[in-house]
Amino acid sequence: MIRHLSRQQLTVDAAIAVVLFLARSVLGFDTVVVFWVAVGMAVALFMRRLSPALALGIAWCTVAVQLASMSLPDIANAAILPVLYATGAYGPRIICWLGLASVPVGAAVATVYVLVMASGGLDNLAGLVLQVRTGEAFQAGAPGVVGFTSALALFGLSWALGLLASTWGNARASRAALLAAEAEQAAALREVAVEQERTRIARDMHDVVAHSLAVVIAQADGGRYARATNPEAADEAFRTIATTAREALGDVRVLLRQLRSHETAGPQPTLDDLDRLVDQLRTSGLTIERAETGPPVRLGSGQQLAIYRVVQESLTNVLRHGDRSELVTIRFAWAETALELTVASGLRSPRTSVSGPPGHGIDGMRERAMLAGGTFDAGVQGNRFVVRVSLPVLAGGVTLA
Repeated sequence: MIRHLSRQQLTVDAAIAVVLFLARSVLGFDTVVVFWVAVGMAVALFMRRLSPALALGIAWCTVAVQLASMSLPDIANAAILPVLYATGAYGPRIICWLGLASVPVGAAVATVYVLVMASGGLDNLAGLVLQVRTGEAFQAGAPGVVGFTSALALFGLSWALGLLASTWGNARASRAALLAAEAEQAAALREVAVEQERTRIARDMHDVVAHSLAVVIAQADGGRYARATNPEAADEAFRTIATTAREALGDVRVLLRQLRSHETAGPQPTLDDLDRLVDQLRTSGLTIERAETGPPVRLGSGQQLAIYRVVQESLTNVLRHGDRSELVTIRFAWAETALELTVASGLRSPRTSVSGPPGHGIDGMRERAMLAGGTFDAGVQGNRFVVRVSLPVLAGGVTLA
């Protein structure tokens, strides 16, 4: 029965009711009944949003008192219009339909009441009935028909506008809820994609780190036994241990952040396998240019795998979403402290927008780059789609050139 309104809304509704009552008071009150009619309509106006049911009931009770006293129609009766609007806009289903039922009933009551008052009131009611029986009332009743039609249209329009506002508000709320659900679903899908990618990375790293540790153990045992008889072999074993330990350092950090996987995995690709990957994509119709600047430096196994997967995903995305006729450039910028990889490809024209949750490819590349200790960025630049990855070079890395 009572809706929750903010203090500001209640203040506004009370101010409107008081202002309109004071405006009506300027015209004066001929009788006590007219005064209370104005009061009742002001109260109904104030209650219209707080409780449409009570507002409608107060309005009807006020009109009933007015009819019983045979008072003339008053300008305060116009408050019924916002009350009918409120029943359609804020009332529950039953109050909404009661408001609709009030439209024809109110129009008929108002028309009959005006006709009765115009014919001399209840004292001339018998004459009015006689006119209706003889048809004279219908011959001169055009104003009554016009009045009923006008009242019906006015009351009905007020209620219909309220119902339209309610429907529009519900549609807007449903739309907001739908967008929130879609955003939540997209976030959930993103989290699932990231978790799946982490699991795959943990599986990829398992064999690499296990191999590195096995090499370290074997070289350490061999160097310990050869130290007395072959010092040069022991020194070579220690150099191999140092190099392998540097490569495994980054992989251990990655492995500690991942879930363990009990599945086995085969040998993982490295930078040496990029040429085969590029040749395979060239046979699919892509024109690929690979360039390098600076002397190449040794990367860890996990970093090489990340570079390979980023290049593989980028070229695959060109086949699926890009312009195959445009040149695809793969550039390696080697420096002493970092490797900058850039993959640039053409965009399809005209560019089309795809609705729905984003794909998992970009998220997977970003996760691989971050877990390998680097940074990732991808986006449209002009008429090209550019993927950039920056990976730190291992401390004490060896130049391969």
